[in-house]
Amino acid sequence: MRQTAQVIRSTTPGFAEVKVRRVSACASAHACGSCDHCSMMENAPEIVVVAENPEGAESGDTVIVESATSSVLGAAVLLYIVPFLLFISFYLLGGGLGWSEGAAIALGGVGFVLGLLSAMALDRWRKNHRPVQFKIVSIEG
Repeated sequence: MRQTAQVIRSTTPGFAEVKVRRVSACASAHACGSCDHCSMMENAPEIVVVAENPEGAESGDTVIVESATSSVLGAAVLLYIVPFLLFISFYLLGGGLGWSEGAAIALGGVGFVLGLLSAMALDRWRKNHRPVQFKIVSIEG
């Protein structure tokens, strides 16, 4: 995923702090701003990240940074798919055990909450051990 960023300062040799505006998922598809989600993201907060700086960008430069799409997609799968699958699995388990419909739904809810908690825990671990890495690929100005 490529984004425009601004270099704040150089940190260690080969790295720089950059300010990146969070963008919507559909920003690369169109720039019309016609959907509500895109309109809301216009005022999205900027985040400061450390990026590899092989281009030698300096403070104040506008740059293009690239991050691994796979880590973003992995986080999406973890957040959206895993809790849903656990809900279905726990619901079917409750039904298979002969529990009432309400009890099976409640057990499914427990599975959903466990999925969300595990997603949060794994996300925290990933941030500390394998953060999303950015790389400056070109200097715009």
